[in-house]
Amino acid sequence: MQFIEIHLKGVGDPCWADWFQDLEIQTLPNNETSIKGEIADNSAIYGILSSVSSLGLSLISITVSDRAPVQSDS
Repeated sequence: MQFIEIHLKGVGDPCWADWFQDLEIQTLPNNETSIKGEIADNSAIYGILSSVSSLGLSLISITVSDRAPVQSDS
């Protein structure tokens, strides 16, 4: 399993849930949207990026790691 976090320019739309089924979509205060969660493999990354492109979204960053980031309590 891998963990992915994508930052997009603009505010997320609820209909994106159909495109990014198992990923968490969160609107950030700086007019950006974060999409994150566990993915099975590298081919899933390309599928997600294809969805980003199909929706005409502006990609800011993408981070992929073998472990989920540690959540802070603050």
